[in-house]
Amino acid sequence: MELETLRNALIQLSEEQKEIKRELSKLAKDRRLETEISSNCLCLPKEIQMEQQKLNSELQEGKEEGCTEAVPKAKEIEDEMQKLVLQNFLLKATIEKKTKKIERLQQKLKRQRAKLASSPL
Repeated sequence: MELETLRNALIQLSEEQKEIKRELSKLAKDRRLETEISSNCLCLPKEIQMEQQKLNSELQEGKEEGCTEAVPKAKEIEDEMQKLVLQNFLLKATIEKKTKKIERLQQKLKRQRAKLASSPL
């Protein structure tokens, strides 16, 4: 009876370990995607700066030429910059959440492995 209980516990631990491995595999895939997104996030401040420079340049050209086209274009660029800043913020939050989830799952897997290693066969 005791061996059967132990066997069932071992089977359950094995199933839990398999599930955790599947989740970790999925999260590793997500992490690779996040890394790609993160590197894109790092480019966003440069893009924002370039957009600001472009905006300033267009405004200056508009002032020099007495053009009224620059003002609506400046507003459009400013709106785009705000969208990029928001997108950057949301991506950073997503990356942080996924990183914490990965860490929790790694700890859970570590505990399961320790439990499995310490249980007598």
